[in-house]
Amino acid sequence: MTGSFDCDNMTLGDARELYMHIEKREILNHYTFPEQPGKDGYYRIYVPDDTKKSGRRQLFAKTLTDLEEKVYAYVKGITGSSRKTFHDAYELSLEEKLNYIKDPEKLLSRQNSVSVYRSYYNRFFKDTEFELKFIDEISKTDIEDMIYYNLDRYSLREKALKMMKCILKSAFSLAYEQYWISDNPYDRINMKKFNWMVVKDVDIEKRVHSGDELQRILDEIHVWQRKKPSYVSSYALEMQILIGARRGEIPPLRRSDVHEKYVKISREQITVKKHNGIPEHFEIVEHTKTYKDRYFPRTKDLDEFLERLYAMLDKYYPGNEYLFPSDTPNGVINNNMVYHFYSRLCGRLGIKLSRETVKGTHSFRRNAITDVVNASGGNLMLASQLFGNSPQVVRKNYYTGMDMTDAVEALNQRKFS
Repeated sequence: MTGSFDCDNMTLGDARELYMHIEKREILNHYTFPEQPGKDGYYRIYVPDDTKKSGRRQLFAKTLTDLEEKVYAYVKGITGSSRKTFHDAYELSLEEKLNYIKDPEKLLSRQNSVSVYRSYYNRFFKDTEFELKFIDEISKTDIEDMIYYNLDRYSLREKALKMMKCILKSAFSLAYEQYWISDNPYDRINMKKFNWMVVKDVDIEKRVHSGDELQRILDEIHVWQRKKPSYVSSYALEMQILIGARRGEIPPLRRSDVHEKYVKISREQITVKKHNGIPEHFEIVEHTKTYKDRYFPRTKDLDEFLERLYAMLDKYYPGNEYLFPSDTPNGVINNNMVYHFYSRLCGRLGIKLSRETVKGTHSFRRNAITDVVNASGGNLMLASQLFGNSPQVVRKNYYTGMDMTDAVEALNQRKFS
C-alpha cells in the first residue's frame, strides 16, 4: 500500500485513495503477468478487447510496473471492463472532449475549457461520497440530493448551477452511451424545482462603468501616455474601450489588420492553462472565440487613436508588425498586462473593482454594446455583428438598458390634447 491510514481519523480523501488501491489490486489480480521480458526487452500481456477481431489486445512495456499501470489504465478506460465510479465516468467524459479534435488550435481552447470544468468539479464533487459511488448505483434521488447539497452549502448563481449540471450530464450521458447504465437518471430530474435556491445574478447595469467613470478612465489613460509614451498597455486598454473587443482579441492585432474603412478581428491570444506538466502560457490562435471574423468600422475617435498609436510605434518600435508589441515569447503584450494596468489605474482613480459587480476590462464590451443598441433604435442584430455575440447573448448578458434621456424625450412627444 502506498500509504498508511488511521481508520479513526480517515478523511474522504484517504478513503478514496484506499478504495483506488484496493480496486487496482483486484483488477490486476485477474491477469497473469510475465516473469521475464521478451528478447526485445519488453514485457507483454493480452487483455480483452471486443473491438478487435481476435477479441484481445496486446499491451507491452519496458518494466512490469509500467505494464501494470497500462493494464489498469486500459481496464479503467472507456473500452475496459471495470465498473466506473462517478469520478471515473466524468474523467473519461473529459478525455472524450479532447480525443476528437484534430485542429491543434481548437485543442488548446478545449484544454482551457476542460481546466475550467475540472475546477468546478473539484468545487462541487471532490472528496464527497457521491464521486466514489459506482455510476450504475446512483439513483435520481442521489443526484437531486447532490444538487441540493451544493446549492445549500454555496450561494450559487445561475452560471455556477449550469456548470454543475453540465458535469452531471456529461458523466451520465457517457455512461448511458457506453452501456454502463441501462437508464439515465439525470434525464428524469426536473431542474426547475431548484430555481428558488439560486442567487440572483448581479444586474447588468451594475457591471459597467458609468459614463463619468469611463471618461475619467480615458482621461487618465491619456495622462499616462504623455508620462510614459512608449507604454504599450495604455494604448491597448484605450483601443479595447473604443471597439469593445474581448481582451484576448487586442494583443494579436497587426498593422495589416487595419484597413481603410475597418479593423479586421480574426485572431485572439488565449491563456493556455497548466496541463500535462506544461506551465500556463499564452498562445496566438488564428480564430476568434466564435470562430468568425469581424470587421469593426473606423470611426472618428478610432482614426484619431490610430494616428497617435502609429506615431508612438514609429518612434519606439519602428518596423514592428504588431500594434501592441512587447518583449514576450509571442512578441506582443499578454492578456494580463492590460488588466493589471486597468486595475492600477482604477485604484488611482478610486474606482472599486468589486467581485460582487464583476467589473473588469470585459465591462467595456457592455458599455459599447449598450451604446450601439440605444443609438440604433434597439438594433440587436447590428450589435451582434459588430461585437461577435448572438442577439440573444447581447440582450441577456450585455445590454444594460434604455437611455433614460432618450426615453423621456420620446415620452414628452406624446400628445394628450
